[in-house]
Amino acid sequence: MGALQIFDPVRPLDARSLGGPTLEVQVPRGTRVVTEGDLIGTFFVIRSGSAEVWRGGVRMAELHSGECFGEIDPLQSSPQDYTVIAGADLRLLTFSALGIGRLCQAVPQIRGQLAAALPGAPAA
Repeated sequence: MGALQIFDPVRPLDARSLGGPTLEVQVPRGTRVVTEGDLIGTFFVIRSGSAEVWRGGVRMAELHSGECFGEIDPLQSSPQDYTVIAGADLRLLTFSALGIGRLCQAVPQIRGQLAAALPGAPAA
């Protein structure tokens, strides 16, 4: 299940108001979006395009429309354990980690689903 479908139980207006301001950004192919070891404070949902996920110089996965990556818990922020590079031009919807944390508090079932959808999460 992609991140966009995870938000289905929450009306779009609720997701935006609870999750705080969102931005839609364009990222050109080849651009590094997240760097392994960095603190990012942002949660990303891919609206269109694709991204490659790397860990320790090894390609782990390719993400597509509806999939997500980034930070979902502002209180337990830790360095990212993967790098994400735009494999094709990307359109990303971004939430602050604080905003997505607020949304997860308001709608608890979303937190586990988002965590399971992140790169490197154990397969269901």
